[in-house]
Amino acid sequence: MNIVAIVLAGGKSSRMGRDKALLEVNGETLLFRTCRIALQVADSGYVVVRSREQYQKAIATDLPQLSAVLDRQFDGALVGFWQGTEAIAVPVDWYLLLACDLPRLQGDILQIWANQLEYLPPTAIAYLPRYADENGRKQWEPLCGFYRRESQDSLRQFIAAGGRSFQKWLSDQEVIAIASPPISMLFNCNSPKDFCSL
Repeated sequence: MNIVAIVLAGGKSSRMGRDKALLEVNGETLLFRTCRIALQVADSGYVVVRSREQYQKAIATDLPQLSAVLDRQFDGALVGFWQGTEAIAVPVDWYLLLACDLPRLQGDILQIWANQLEYLPPTAIAYLPRYADENGRKQWEPLCGFYRRESQDSLRQFIAAGGRSFQKWLSDQEVIAIASPPISMLFNCNSPKDFCSL
């Protein structure tokens, strides 16, 4: 089973006020840490960025082990994921999709999830954590989980029809929920307050 990691680092970081992918925690940028952990599980890794120039130093020094850095002007995370899948030419069974701002990501947990992929129904297009939002509604965590290669077809159609929401796309798909994911691992570092709490 071939797993390819896609790390999204092309957001505007508007709530943070500066590029959160390049923030350092314990001497590592968030982007490097996420990529390093992803490659503990995946056979190869790709980063989707808004601008290569923005990450020139990180690419040269921190990310040489990645297969490629994909320079895309994408419209949100869903489109960034789709553009990443479209650009990858190597054989893929599953994509491991990760946001770059997961400072509490754990490689051993990701490996446990990856080991469970072979037991999923063949009709399931994704294996994702699920959580209750502030209103008690169940939501998928789309930027820390696995997507089957065959998800590309429905994703392409959804985006072509103007769709941009992961939640709306996933609501019409067969998705298997990861049992009892550690909620702390899904923490996104979106604001200066979030960063100070690390």
